[in-house]
Amino acid sequence: MAVRIRDLFEHNRRPDVAFVLGGGGNLGAVQVGQLQALSERGIVPDAVIGCSVGALNAAAVAGNPTRQEVDRLVGLWTTLTREAVFPSSRLSRGPWLFVRNGLSAYSNDGLRRVIDEWLRFRTFEEATVPLWVVATSMQTGLEHWFHSGDVSQALLASTALPGFFPPVEVDGESFIDGGVVNNVPVSKAIELGAKHIFVLDVGSHIRERKPPQRPYEVLMHAVAIARAHRYRVDLDHVPEGVNIYPLPAVDTRGLRYDDFRQSRRLIDLAYRTAAAFLAHPALTLPAAKSRRRMRATG
Repeated sequence: MAVRIRDLFEHNRRPDVAFVLGGGGNLGAVQVGQLQALSERGIVPDAVIGCSVGALNAAAVAGNPTRQEVDRLVGLWTTLTREAVFPSSRLSRGPWLFVRNGLSAYSNDGLRRVIDEWLRFRTFEEATVPLWVVATSMQTGLEHWFHSGDVSQALLASTALPGFFPPVEVDGESFIDGGVVNNVPVSKAIELGAKHIFVLDVGSHIRERKPPQRPYEVLMHAVAIARAHRYRVDLDHVPEGVNIYPLPAVDTRGLRYDDFRQSRRLIDLAYRTAAAFLAHPALTLPAAKSRRRMRATG
């Protein structure tokens, strides 16, 4: 395949502004409200980095970094249902899903349909803004970055939450959710040389959790602790000259992993919280060229 000069330039250009969208399942609605606040301020990314559900939202932004696309995301999230993501019959519900034989409690057929419905481009090369998506290799246990080729398979791999969805094979290698090793991949934005990094984290690592009562709840709690630790370590090692803007999380206590009925509330709450954060007089935002670019593209 011929390599275009433009592709080489885009690949090697250091981004000024990067958006990092972390994982968090149905809490991904929070990121839509955060994106509303960012677009309102005219802040447009030069690179978009996503993990798990954050990769799905990131792909939308990378395909069309405008307020119109954020409005489309609002519509998609507020009409999303449990059955769309976790299609099941009356006989395939309840705690036994996680102890039966097989690699996962659910198939990824519903998730695949959601991804295909939401995507407006099919390969990374077609994205308007460079996009990176992280998954975890089952073979090496390391993070794997997708930046070329088929976007749909990369998103399916990045969202393959262990126990919930089956591993996804890409080019002969099996992958699971990127959140296992790098749930809020600030490290990638730093590696790319971004100077202004906006972190759209849904706050799942800081919310208060009920004391675990079952073995699988202990396991999930331990995974959450590990994911939060990686994020905190990355924030403690930000190079000099790099500005990190961690958009504030919102209260999501009591929300089941398969409940999408609260998406509108989460979007509105996250928007108000992020808008107040970005309007703080002590906050220095990126140069006006990003805001001009938003008006031009929007």
